[in-house]
Amino acid sequence: MQSHAHQVTVASGTRLSALLGRASPGIRQHGWSWVAVADGRVAAVWSVDHGVQLLVPDSRVTSKGGPHSVHFRYFLQIDPAWLHRRLIEGAVPNLKSLEREYQPLARVAWEQEQRRRENELPDRLLTAECTSALQSFGAQIDLHNDRTIRFNLFGTQWTASGSDTMIQIHSGEGGPAASIRPSTFAECWLVAAVGAEMRISRDIPRLPHFQPLPAPRLKPMTSWPPGVQRWTTNGNLIAQLSGADAVSYFRIAVGRSIAEIAELLTEDLPLSHRR
Repeated sequence: MQSHAHQVTVASGTRLSALLGRASPGIRQHGWSWVAVADGRVAAVWSVDHGVQLLVPDSRVTSKGGPHSVHFRYFLQIDPAWLHRRLIEGAVPNLKSLEREYQPLARVAWEQEQRRRENELPDRLLTAECTSALQSFGAQIDLHNDRTIRFNLFGTQWTASGSDTMIQIHSGEGGPAASIRPSTFAECWLVAAVGAEMRISRDIPRLPHFQPLPAPRLKPMTSWPPGVQRWTTNGNLIAQLSGADAVSYFRIAVGRSIAEIAELLTEDLPLSHRR
């Protein structure tokens, strides 16, 4: 690890707001909030969006009067304007309690942003071939933009979202069932997973008999959530998988196209069950 501590020199008489602006965090992400603590006193909220929002008078800095130390506490993606208002109103600057309080507002803001992206941006996270296969297995798509797809599958909500270079796939509550790159393989894995759920809904085995193709070796990972076994691959294809079912979808998807996976999952269905 490397410390983020650094020194900032300002002229005597500089305003506190100017000092905090000079010393602000080097991580520049819109919507991220930081609480500045000057000599142990909560002094301001700082963000890329609004800069320094003081919680105390904008006093002048002197060699005797300080502040001599400034610490920026990261308050995650709590809206900086909302955070500043709550602290002005007297809220205790406790991250966990304020995060709980802000959570309902965060969900509304997230939904609004996702719908905006869906309506205004032409790109989509998954290809038309993939979404068509998901729908053929019973997925009812509720949201699909350039970053996220959300759908209902036999009463369970599924989401797939881009996160850095990975696509994280969630089924229901809890941690991700899979985190995969490249996106082309993430789509194949997702089709296999959704197709397996379709088979279960029709009272047939989760997966048909199939011949696994050569695949990257899976290595154990730290259990998360506690008790859930996880595995990962190394190399160009990265698949971080939670649970034995996720591994079985990996085995059937490796080396196969979406069309080939869909055919494997439906070839033993009665004609009356095929879409």
